[in-house]
Amino acid sequence: MQTNVLMVLALAASALVTSAQEPRVTHTQFHSGPVSLGLSATVDRFRHSNGALWLGYAVQALPRTHLSACSSWTGSSEVEAGCCNELRLEEDANNLNTSEQADAPAPMVMVLLRLDHGEVTRTRMARVGCTLDAGGIPFEWLTDVQPEDSAAFLGKLAQSAAALRDSGAPRGRGVEENLVALSMHATPRATEVLASLAAPGNSAYLREKAAFWLGAQRGHEGLLALRQLLRSEQDSKLREKLVFDLSINADPAATDDLIQMAKSDADSRVRAQALFWLAQKAGKKAIGALNASIENDPNFEVKKKAVFALSQLPKEESVPQLVRVADTNSNFAIRKEAIFWLGQSNDPRAIAYIEEVLKR
Repeated sequence: MQTNVLMVLALAASALVTSAQEPRVTHTQFHSGPVSLGLSATVDRFRHSNGALWLGYAVQALPRTHLSACSSWTGSSEVEAGCCNELRLEEDANNLNTSEQADAPAPMVMVLLRLDHGEVTRTRMARVGCTLDAGGIPFEWLTDVQPEDSAAFLGKLAQSAAALRDSGAPRGRGVEENLVALSMHATPRATEVLASLAAPGNSAYLREKAAFWLGAQRGHEGLLALRQLLRSEQDSKLREKLVFDLSINADPAATDDLIQMAKSDADSRVRAQALFWLAQKAGKKAIGALNASIENDPNFEVKKKAVFALSQLPKEESVPQLVRVADTNSNFAIRKEAIFWLGQSNDPRAIAYIEEVLKR
């Protein structure tokens, strides 16, 4: 008898957990069921439908991830737990932000896929607990989806969307939507998939976008992947873009990588990009590398970029540094460049210095 009671209680608890995981969806025919043969095979089963259909499931997101889409929500624009009343799925645009709180908890998020005539045409995200408005489209909620399975599936969707884009099809935005969703997954498998999409053998557009999300979302593991790409990449244009991806990575070690690239990368355009983004990212820490490039870089254009990068520092740092270059650099063209950027600053100290130079 006691065993039967325990079984009933366990089943009730399981039902409560399942119920708690299911979203509130309005204006729809709602159905929920488990993924039995993997996510890809389950989605394939729904591709036989001729009409539109929303599929959804939940995964753990990275810590500090914040989702809102208030432009697509009904009612108040106030965000509570990432929700603005009902999210209208048939309308546009998610907003992905990162919390400044390093200890912010990792949220559960919903991955929402819109199928139409067997093809995934939209990928959206919402925080678990938000109410969804399916706009009259049937909604299928999938349970027991493994995050690693989800990461691999979204990577394949991004590849398919990139192929469509490259062929001129109108659904190219699917690349970005799927990469955003992939980048938010807490599982390390997401970094591996992004790195594989950024690797040679994929289209230039897909590689560029995947590398961006490695920098923007994947932290230390993303930094390691970007380092590998920078070491092995032969395409100089992509290497220039990888410098920016490095600059937006949250790992503090990325600043040291930028400094090293600014000093010693074999490609002058990459050195110039590293100098520019170093000034945007590192502040005082960038000054030594910028001055070293002004003095020692063999390429004149890189020297000019370093002077410009000095001008991008906060004024309390940039003006004294530019004055020093204008006063002491042995290259007349570089001194002239420093004076030009001093003039652009509209800082009283810069104006006073220029007036003094004119009186000499």
